[in-house]
Amino acid sequence: MVFVPLTAPAALALRAGTPPAPLQGFAATPALRRTLGPESTEDEADFAALSTAGLAALAGLPGDDGVTASRRLVLAAEASDEQVVDLGTHLGEVRLGGLRWSQVQAVFADEDEAADLVAAAAGDARGLALAELLGRPAVAALSDTHDLLWYDPSELDALV
Repeated sequence: MVFVPLTAPAALALRAGTPPAPLQGFAATPALRRTLGPESTEDEADFAALSTAGLAALAGLPGDDGVTASRRLVLAAEASDEQVVDLGTHLGEVRLGGLRWSQVQAVFADEDEAADLVAAAAGDARGLALAELLGRPAVAALSDTHDLLWYDPSELDALV
């Protein structure tokens, strides 16, 4: 499973059939598994990859118009080995090519009640590298209080 942070317009374009350029994603790679330790399970590694994708999604929230969205979106996609390039980082970063909407198994998004925290975290995260995000107060507050929730891909319109 590859977890792909996308903006709402990018998710809608993917669903409409617009082929995306290679995307940043996160997966339970060998490097991530080593970081988590030998006792970690596949579910724990997937949750770590999803959580990191949720942090990466903060970077895409301030849109070109300067408006910050109030919900992160992360797609969970079943990808073939040929589509995924493991970047070898301890965060489980991968590059995903040729993603199609039919590969999306789930959409993860923030609940409505998290909107203010998401907006504050996005503002706090602006311009920072992924590794720097957890040290930011608003990002930590969001991470400590709100997990991304699972939605069926057919529910995308209700989330954007």
